[in-house]
Amino acid sequence: MTINDVNNGANIAPPVTQPKATPKKPEVSAPSKGGDVRDSAEAMSKAADQRKSQSLNEIAEMAAEIREAVAAINEAVKKVPTSLDFSVDEASKRFVVQVTDKNTGELIRKLPGDAVLRIARQLESMKGVVFDQKF
Repeated sequence: MTINDVNNGANIAPPVTQPKATPKKPEVSAPSKGGDVRDSAEAMSKAADQRKSQSLNEIAEMAAEIREAVAAINEAVKKVPTSLDFSVDEASKRFVVQVTDKNTGELIRKLPGDAVLRIARQLESMKGVVFDQKF
């Protein structure tokens, strides 16, 4: 093989290529009337609103269950000679554990700390600014 053969592409097999699979597009039926699209959009919006309200109801139920569990844990801890207190910070919606000295009432440790709770409150208050709606 000479240099000219290489430059001209002689004796070089063409590259083998696999046929590319074309992705199937979802079948969308064309609306027969202009009102069908609006009706479909309204139906989708109503379905989304229903799912959102259902999710919010489930979250509220879970929050009530969590509050009950926190109260039960607090009662159980009070029976044992320890100084743990479990609560939920309402502004930031975070769980808080406080360790206190039973004899003096002095706060030994708070988890999460005040700085973390303050940041969480600030982030919570910015939801309406950063996002379109508050949830």
